[in-house]
Amino acid sequence: MMPVDPYIFQQASCRASLLVASAGFRPDDWEDLKQEMVLDVVRRAPKFDPARGDWQGFVRGVVRHHAAVLVVREHRRAPEILSEDLMNREGASDVDSLDILHERPASGAVDALHLSIDVRRVVASLPAHLQALAVLLVRMPVQDVCRHTGKSRSRVYQMTRQIREAFLRAGFSSAQARRSQEPTK
Repeated sequence: MMPVDPYIFQQASCRASLLVASAGFRPDDWEDLKQEMVLDVVRRAPKFDPARGDWQGFVRGVVRHHAAVLVVREHRRAPEILSEDLMNREGASDVDSLDILHERPASGAVDALHLSIDVRRVVASLPAHLQALAVLLVRMPVQDVCRHTGKSRSRVYQMTRQIREAFLRAGFSSAQARRSQEPTK
């Protein structure tokens, strides 16, 4: 058996530490996370093509990608609730007993990633002219969009309503839209 490149261990260790620090994983998961990432690099190593880049870049890319996969899996996984946790809440009302189902730590970074994916999915489902408008509205104010596209302000607002309706049909609430537009502190 061939020895594993120490650079793989270094990258996997760094990424595992980042996952524990910022993605809601427990410190006890660190070694497992590291091993999963090392295993993924070893499994993909035969596909390394030196003509496309250097080895270290390949390792960093594979580790980064697998870390993202692990975050998505963790986020989708149902929270582990032991029956004892529910039974030890005898004094609590039925409503309070269900609160334990929502006590799973959430990660802002993971939520932002999922929101970004959902937004991209909705925008990709729009007709081409609405996709182009959505991109322009992110980059410039409505007045500049009108000037850039040659469309009247009322037509741009009409198209904006069509975009908003697509987001509402996809399950976004108008409250979510307002929160996502608020500046972060």
